Formats: sequence, structure tokens, C-alpha cells
Amino acid sequence: MQDLFNAAPLPPAQARLAYPLVQMFDPAVTLDAWLAHARRIARRKPDHGGMIAVRDNRGILHAVFTYSVERDFRRGACLRIADLIVGRLPGALVNGAVLGAAQDLARRIGCKTILIDVPTLPESTRPLDVALEGMPPLDYAPAVVVFERQAS
Repeated sequence: MQDLFNAAPLPPAQARLAYPLVQMFDPAVTLDAWLAHARRIARRKPDHGGMIAVRDNRGILHAVFTYSVERDFRRGACLRIADLIVGRLPGALVNGAVLGAAQDLARRIGCKTILIDVPTLPESTRPLDVALEGMPPLDYAPAVVVFERQAS
């Protein structure tokens, strides 16, 4: 069976196509700000960073994320997935396509670890757990959750 979704680099000339998805995630992001961000990301060499779009077989965009390669003194080369925006569909196929794309990218670039920043908006965050009491100042709120997986 052919995959329902495919992931490929999103060139800056096509970044406008992802804007409706971006705006659904955060209506405060302007088109100009989004396009400027896409141009900054596009300046990176593909083995150092870029932007990936996940589309269905009809070409409809369902997810977008940026990636960068970071060096960690413990892990070595890490692939960091950020600016992750995933449209909501029933099931886990889109999420699976994003994770598969990250795994393929890590393998191709030579990263042994994948770090995924999952963005949250301030109105959707909860107070920090009591276990973290006193560590961050009270005016800080979680901005991302990082999941780590060893690339195979």
C-alpha cells in the first residue's frame, strides 16, 4: 500500500502554502513574520537545517516543521525538530509521517539522537508540577516539551 503522506523540504517560495496551518495554530503570527522565518531557515545548508512539509497524496499540507543539527557534548550530533505544527486529523497517521520524516532525516544527516520541541501556547499550559517548585521563577511558563529518542 502506498503511503498516504510524504515529507519533503518546503522551499521558501512555497512557504506561503503553510501559512493557513500556521495561522490555525497561532493566529497572532502574521504572513510577513512567517515568510521572514521561512527565508531565515532556507539560508541553512540542508545538512545543517531546513523546513519540511508533510503532504497527503493530493498535495494538501498537513504538517510543517523546521530542523537543525546541534552538537551536544554527551550525545554528539542531534537532530532538533522545532516549529512543529500538525493539523488535527483522526488517527495517528500524520504524526507517524512527521516522526518517520524525522527518523529518515536523522539517518541521512548522521544524527544519533532526535530531539522534538512540542510547542504549547500560553493559554494551554498548566502550572509546573510541585516537584519543580522553586526551580524556575513564577513568571515562567513551559514553552516546549522535549521528547528524546535514539535514532536507529
